[in-house]
Amino acid sequence: MNALEQDASEVLRLVRSLKNSFAPINRIPPDVLLLIPGYFDHDDNDENDDDDDDDDMDQDLIALTHVCRGWRDVFTSCSSLWTRLDFTNVEKTRTYIRRSQSSPLEIYLENSEDLNYLDDAFSLVIPHLHRLKSLAIDADVLPDVFRHFRCQTPLLEELSILLYNDHNQVFDSALFGGDLSSLRKLTLSGTITITHFPWNNMANLKVLNLRSWASGYNVTQLLDFFESAPLLHTVKLEDSIPDSSDAPPQRIVLLPHLKTLTIVAGPPHSILLDHLCIPAGASLNVRFNCSSDKTPILDCFPEPPANLKNLSHITMVNLGFYRENKFVQLNGPSGSLRVLARWVHWGIDSYDMDRRILHCLAPPILLTTQRLAISNYTHSNPFEAEEPPIFQTLSSTDNLRTLILTKCDILPFILALDPEENPSKLALCPKLKELVLYVESQDKFYIDHLVSMAKNRALGGAKLSSIIIVDLGELTPDEEVFELREYVTHVECRVEDAPPTWDSIPGEIGDESE
Repeated sequence: MNALEQDASEVLRLVRSLKNSFAPINRIPPDVLLLIPGYFDHDDNDENDDDDDDDDMDQDLIALTHVCRGWRDVFTSCSSLWTRLDFTNVEKTRTYIRRSQSSPLEIYLENSEDLNYLDDAFSLVIPHLHRLKSLAIDADVLPDVFRHFRCQTPLLEELSILLYNDHNQVFDSALFGGDLSSLRKLTLSGTITITHFPWNNMANLKVLNLRSWASGYNVTQLLDFFESAPLLHTVKLEDSIPDSSDAPPQRIVLLPHLKTLTIVAGPPHSILLDHLCIPAGASLNVRFNCSSDKTPILDCFPEPPANLKNLSHITMVNLGFYRENKFVQLNGPSGSLRVLARWVHWGIDSYDMDRRILHCLAPPILLTTQRLAISNYTHSNPFEAEEPPIFQTLSSTDNLRTLILTKCDILPFILALDPEENPSKLALCPKLKELVLYVESQDKFYIDHLVSMAKNRALGGAKLSSIIIVDLGELTPDEEVFELREYVTHVECRVEDAPPTWDSIPGEIGDESE
């Protein structure tokens, strides 16, 4: 009787399956169905971290296999969908390994209340480590699993190891058989010490993120690593810069494919830069904390060495003078340099430090500048039109075409640009055509001085082509704004909710300054 019931049940399942096959949705080709997992997106939920996203993706994938028999056959037979292993469950790990067949594996190891999972679930994958594609480790305490990764992994493309504990994790060249020739991206962070660094072959490495809280690396080790990875195009070094160089001064390492080099460290970062040839077109980003009243921010570029090719012929300068953060970004046709100094010394007035930076930049940097943007600059009162550093800065910019002032004290700039207001009677910035003002209050607008400046420049043969006034607050421009039209070709007033981000005027760097 049981056999008859089983046969009947099987016939009924077959009938339902045949009936479902005629449904319009089941006429979708398998290749189209397999596109569905690619649209899983859980990034919109800010409360979820990456682990939650992975769990959600696994749940969504399993849900697809429960729609019907046809969908189950399609999705379970696609081996590339079952390659992410986190070892949170033994049966899940066994199922994923079976369904992944021979596809490259993506392994993620993290802290767990039950560290025995490495003895149970992880043991299932050890025979398959030769098809490892990516390995991510993020843990405070983790048993010694690296002894299992001493085999050759010819498919390994991404390696991310983040360890945070009181004991340094020492890696040597035996890891992965000493050959990482297939690696494309490498991230090492935390209490990590590398011995015999680098590995034998990093010929295909393109992205490097390095942050060491341990003993760090000497300059020779870093230079050796760069030489073994000639295709590097994105490099970020954080807390990994030595205080002195053990390499001979004449040693210069070429980075022909470099696009972005980011250094987050103290002022000794220049020690490493002295040994690197930054190619034309690359972006160099430097960030550090400063607790003194001096300006080490200027050490990055007053006299650029020959190997910093991206500092030649600056055409755009962007300055951000916030209370604690000071930004300097230089851009040109051959590349860009960006410096962020986070000031943690409260014994010095913010505007005084801003003046020092602006004053020191003027002669060597601004000679070829065509676009200058300044944010949050404040000036001491009272002031004179020729008081440094604004007058000296503008007098150094003979090629300046565009001046952008965002939430600044604009009156010193207007007086300096007015040939009738500065005692020298000079029309500074003779090629200046566009003036953009982001203003948030009436008391910082000075419309009468603006009209006078435009008039006097026009009479002196240095007429402005455009003045754009952007209202960021409760500004209500007077009727006098329309008087500007008599002396300026184009006048525009508009209202915006917020000023542009520091990164957006000008330049093409991301939002790391936030």
